[in-house]
Amino acid sequence: MPRQNTLIGTHPVPPNIIGRWLNSTNHPETDRQCHRSLAETNNLTEEELVDWLADKIILHHYKESQIDRLKNKYGELGFEEYAENIRMIPNWDDTRKGNMTEIILCEYILSSTGKPLIKTYRFRYSTNVDQSMKGDDVLMVDYDNENDDIEVFLGEAKFRQDPSAQVVRNIADSLSTDTKPLSFTFLVERLLESDSTTDIGNRLDQFVVETIRQQGKITYSGLLLSKTDCADTVQNNLDSDNQKLVFLSLGVDDPTALMNKVFSKAEEKLANPEQL
Repeated sequence: MPRQNTLIGTHPVPPNIIGRWLNSTNHPETDRQCHRSLAETNNLTEEELVDWLADKIILHHYKESQIDRLKNKYGELGFEEYAENIRMIPNWDDTRKGNMTEIILCEYILSSTGKPLIKTYRFRYSTNVDQSMKGDDVLMVDYDNENDDIEVFLGEAKFRQDPSAQVVRNIADSLSTDTKPLSFTFLVERLLESDSTTDIGNRLDQFVVETIRQQGKITYSGLLLSKTDCADTVQNNLDSDNQKLVFLSLGVDDPTALMNKVFSKAEEKLANPEQL
């Protein structure tokens, strides 16, 4: 079985929307490379893709209570006067690009593993929505209740309009075997805030991050979202001794245009709460 499949599962298949949007190639693995390239298919219209990604943007940025408040207050105050007060979607392009790429990586790992991974929607907790959040781009946990064991999925995601050797190296370097899940405590704290997740929060709180790393209980995934030729850039420049790293390259015709359409659609939906 290809190492890509062993680490993060097989590429999603239709009717999963990622399986409709993308096809995949597991490139031959080496001691220094484990690369899965992703490319668009003709099985999903741009309208469907933009609508789905816009929904994910809203899901990852807004708490349900905020959406409920928006719906309730919209009739009284209107979007312009109220929605800006609870704005969680960034206006800054660089932050939008980063956030969307992180969300795509998160949703991809959820789909490829097919597991109910424990996660938190971290953008909901941003204190400055136009500033990139510190911490791990993606952190999810597979908790085995029967054996009281966990596997951590740690991810780094970057957006580049044009791919480069340097960004490939940066992603690989940030996901070395020494990399620790810095946001593990943040995840636990968020779980402890809700009565429905307090039990799992307490269980995860018993695990020590350094022990998790030393025991090899971390799977690493990097994502570069760029133009259609980014797979070649990754293939020619990926160099890592981390045997638990899967590098994903996602090439689209114009990633910046896609980002703009997705956030415009998200803003449209927020301006019309009945769509949410």
